[in-house]
Amino acid sequence: MKKTIQKPENWQDFETLCKQLWGEVWNIPMKIKKNGRNGQPQAGVDVYGVPKGELNYWGIQCKGKDDYVNAKLTKKEIDTEIEKAHNFKPDLSVFIFATTMNKDSNIEEYVRIKDLDSRKNGKFEILLFCWEDIADLIDDNQDTYNFWVGNKQHKTKFDFEVSLNDFQPEYIIKPKCVKTIKKYKVKEPEVEKLDMGIASVLAGNSWMHKTPFTNPAILSVSQGRINEAICSFETIMANIGSNVIEDWRVRFTVVGEHKEIMDHLGTGPMGMVDLNFIKNKRTYVNDNQITYSPRDNEPLIQKDNRYFEAYIIPKCKEYTIPIEWELLARDFNSSGKIYLKVEPEYEIKVIYEEVDSVDDLKEDEIVSIEEKKNYTDE
Repeated sequence: MKKTIQKPENWQDFETLCKQLWGEVWNIPMKIKKNGRNGQPQAGVDVYGVPKGELNYWGIQCKGKDDYVNAKLTKKEIDTEIEKAHNFKPDLSVFIFATTMNKDSNIEEYVRIKDLDSRKNGKFEILLFCWEDIADLIDDNQDTYNFWVGNKQHKTKFDFEVSLNDFQPEYIIKPKCVKTIKKYKVKEPEVEKLDMGIASVLAGNSWMHKTPFTNPAILSVSQGRINEAICSFETIMANIGSNVIEDWRVRFTVVGEHKEIMDHLGTGPMGMVDLNFIKNKRTYVNDNQITYSPRDNEPLIQKDNRYFEAYIIPKCKEYTIPIEWELLARDFNSSGKIYLKVEPEYEIKVIYEEVDSVDDLKEDEIVSIEEKKNYTDE
C-alpha cells in the first residue's frame, strides 16, 4: 500500500504533511506547531512540539526534494541546519531531518555519525527520515493516511492518557530524611570533679531526679513503625479518545532509582491490612511494577477515568524518577512516561568530635543521609 503514497508536489504541502504526521506519531495533534511564518528566521526548525510523555521540545527540519531531477539532501545542508538548530530556544532534545529524498546509505551513515557526535557533546539527538521511512509512518497512522491518501478525517479514534496528581505529567514528592553532620570543636579544659558520693549529699541527692523518665503512653505510641520517607502519589488513567476501551489493563514500571514501590500501607494494630481494601483491590505489585486491572473487566468509556494511590520510598536526594506505563487493550495499545520529582525535606542531626587544638579543627562533614524513621532495619 505504501508504494502508492505519492510525494508532495511542493515544500508547503510537505511541511503540512509533516505537521499532521508527527502530530499523530507524538500523540499531540492540537499542540504541534509550524515555526513562525514564511520569510522569518526559524533556527533550522520548521515544525516543533513536545511529544506526549516527554518533557522537552523536539524539532523537525522539512527538506522537500525534486524527485525528477534526483535532488538529494547534502552533507553541507545537514551541517548548516544542525548549526541553526543549536539556536532554537528552548534547547531541543531531538532534531529530525524529514525529506522527500529516497533513502541513501551514505547520507544515512553521515547522519548517524553526526548524531553520535552531538549526543557525546551533550546536544540533541539527530534522526533522519527519508521518503520510504515517512511512507511507512503514513501507512501506520490512520488519521494521516486518510488525510493524505483518502483526503478525509478518520472519525473513530482510540486515545489514552496517564497523569499524576492534578492531571499533570510530573509530580513533586518530598520524603523526610535525616542528614547527620559532624562538627569539630576544641576540647574544653578539664576541671576538678567532686566525688559523686559527696556531691549527692551536698545536693540532697537531686541528681537522682535527673534520670530520664519515660511515660508509658508515649512509649506505646512510639512503638508504631513509621517511615516518614514514604511518599504517596495518585495515578490517573483517562480515555480521551472517541472509542470505548475494552479488555484493558495498565502496567507501570518504575525505571528510576528507588527503594520500594507499594500499592497500599499496613493499617491498624500490628500493621494489619484493611480487609475492605483487599476486597476492592485493583492493583498488583511485582518488584518494581504495579499493574492496574479494572473490576469485572469493566470497559473504560469515553471521557471517563480511573485512578489509584500508590506509595514509594525514594532515595534521599534531589532527582527525577521516570515511570513507564503501558496500556494493553483489546483493539488498542499505548505507552508513555510520567515523572516523580524528588525534593527531600531534611532534618539536621549534629554530632560533635573533640580535637586537641584549633589547628586540628576541620570543616563540617556530612556523615550520612538516611530516611527519617523511628525504627531500625535490624
